[in-house]
Order: sequence, then structure tokens, then C-alpha cells
Amino acid sequence: MRSDDIRALHEQRASLHAEMVGMSQEAEKNEKDFTAEQKEKFDGLVADFEEVRSRAERAEMLFKQEREVNKVINTPIERRIGDTEEVPMSLTEYRKQTSGELSWNTAEYRAAYWRYLTVPNLAELEVEEQRALSKATAGAGANLVPTDFYNQIINVIRVKGPINELANTIVTESGETIQIPTVTSHGVATWLAENAAYVPSDEVFGQTSLGAYKVGTSVIVSEELLTDSAFPLDSYLSNEFGQRIGVLEETGYSVGDGTGKPMGIANAASGVATITAAVGNSTTYSYTALVTMIFSLPSQYRSGAVFIVADGAARNFYLMLDGQNRPLWNVNVAGNGPDTFLGYPIYTSPDLAVPAASSKDAIFGDIRQGYMIRRVNGFSLQRQNELYSNNGQIGFRGFERVDGRVVLADALRVLQHSAT
Repeated sequence: MRSDDIRALHEQRASLHAEMVGMSQEAEKNEKDFTAEQKEKFDGLVADFEEVRSRAERAEMLFKQEREVNKVINTPIERRIGDTEEVPMSLTEYRKQTSGELSWNTAEYRAAYWRYLTVPNLAELEVEEQRALSKATAGAGANLVPTDFYNQIINVIRVKGPINELANTIVTESGETIQIPTVTSHGVATWLAENAAYVPSDEVFGQTSLGAYKVGTSVIVSEELLTDSAFPLDSYLSNEFGQRIGVLEETGYSVGDGTGKPMGIANAASGVATITAAVGNSTTYSYTALVTMIFSLPSQYRSGAVFIVADGAARNFYLMLDGQNRPLWNVNVAGNGPDTFLGYPIYTSPDLAVPAASSKDAIFGDIRQGYMIRRVNGFSLQRQNELYSNNGQIGFRGFERVDGRVVLADALRVLQHSAT
């Protein structure tokens, strides 16, 4: 049985159903019941419909079985798990195979979810749609968004800040506090004579806790936009949520105090060493001071290091010239990456301090090795019908759970101006 044959059976069912609906509507229109002849014809259509449905279901079952059998026959045994699955090439792929499809990515949920967002009145949702939505309901009555919508939000969040873009990010399915191992000092190797004993040199491990702090906001749209088929509601919501949450998250990753929010790199409690410039660098940095700061970072982290500087500091960096009046700041004319300063990628951050005496207005280091962001999988969104109804508007309240911590302080440095 080919897929075209199965489609033909379903089209035949649709035709029979349409004919039954037409007969019923005609009888209702004339406010009369079926005549004996009409009832006989209608009953015949019902019997034909059931017969075609049975044939279609049988054909689909056989088609599916044929696909499975062909897959097994044509796939080498060493590339199969059990009888049908391919051998996973990574831990992520293995977990996807063994855990099954996420409830908020199923076809039923996705269809119900988009209808939930755009239907004029929630009372119009069918029982089946409400049942599908209940499978992925988060706290406070919100629903987890489909993965593609979540990825749109995350992409905007990453654009809004360099630490969000550069840091090592892990995603967990639940929000319990997790312990991340850190290395506070490394062991060393030694030269050994023949038959000499090995000299123990252990790594010194520490731990840092990553929680799951809640960050969210609400977006309001008009009832007209909600039902306008030309209005890209998903893009609008993902952009608004991503920008607002991204800005707030980046502040936490830069300067947050760790109370109800992430611990920022430039916060005094982060454990990152602060390098203070020599006297005479109270509002700007000299070339000598910056080179000294660069070489305060261990060599193994300098190859992946970047500058993150306050807007005011960026102006200072942008105007610095070498002995031949050539700028030390190199503009990336290709446009597919950041500019560089002294050969290192440079980013700006509005969250770091304004350049002033003793202020910390720059970060230098390998952000990916030094800082970790933890996200709880999924973004939760709730539609708010009544709250803004007097203004003809609908609200959407969205939130996610994140944390961020320094996991390798030695890979990072905070740059501070001198007092005078």
C-alpha cells in the first residue's frame, strides 16, 4: 500500500462526510426529518464511511510496519539499538532516544499552544486542546513554550550581552540547586629516573552552587493584533521577552551580587582577582597599564581571552594610538564578529562602572572557561485575558529560571583604575 493510496482513502472519507453533513444541514434548514429514502441513503453513507475508515487504518498500519521492517533490514546490526534505533553519536543524542519526545514539542501540544495564544476567547478552546496544554503546564498556571519559540527567545537574549553569548551554558530539566566542581589549583608533572617513585600532585577541587533564579516580564498586545493573521505574534513576543530578560540577565552576570540573582564577574564576592592600574590611570588606562593587565592573566587562558569594557572605557580604548599614530582598536570590516583591541576581541557593556578613580570598568579573560550559566529547560508563558480587558488588550506573562557563577576565577581578571 502506497502513501498515495492511503491519501485517496482519506479523501474518500472526507467526501462521504461532506455528503452526510450536506444532507443533515438541508434537513435542518427545512425543519424536517429524513424521509425513509433519505434515511436509507444516510445510513448507507455512514456504513461506507466506517468501512473506508477501517480500510484506511489497516492501510496505515501496514504502511508503518513496512517502513519499520525495511529500516531494520537495510540497517547493519552494529548500527542499531534493539531493533529500530540508531546508535547515538553523543550523550545528548542518547538521552533524546531514551527519554522520548518532550510533551511541549508534540504535534498536538504545538497546535493547541498556537491556538491558545491567538484565539479571541479562551472559552473557544476544545477539550482536546485543553488536555494537550495541561501536559506541559509550568508553575503559576503558565505553559512551557515549544522549543523553536524558546530558541528564538534565547537567541535574542544572547545578542543582548557578551557574557550571555560567551559563557559556558548548561541546561537542566529541573530547577534544584546543583553543585559544579571547580579547580582551584592544578597538579604538576615531574621528571622521573628509571624505577623512581611517582610524586603525588593532586588537583585541588572546590565547589560552587548554581541555583535557578526566576526572571520574567509581561508583554501587552491589542486584541486586534492578536487575531490579525498577518501579525507575526511569535516573533514579536520572542523579541520583546528576549530583549527585556537579556538586558536584566546580563546585568546579573556582570555585576550581580548573587542574592536572588546571579553572581557577577565584577562583583567583589565573585573571587576574580582585581588588577589595579598604576598611579596616573585614575580615569583612563595607559598602554603600559593595559599590557601589564593582559600579562597578569595566566598564559593558558590568554589565547581565548576577550575584553569586556564599559561604554566610557571603550571610548578611551578607541582613541588609543601607537607610536605611529595608528589605532590600537581594530575595526572588524568583515562585520561577522567583534572588533579587536591589542589583538583580543572587545565587547562593550553598559553594566560596568563609569570610568573614575578606583572604579572597575573592564573585564579581561576567557569567559567560556571562567563563567558558567545554568538555565532550567523551557520558557513559561501565561496569557492574561482579564487584567487588561478594559483597554481591549491581552497580556502575556513570561519567565525562565537561570543562574550564573564564576567557576574558574584564574581565567578572569577585573581591571580597576588607580585612586589617583
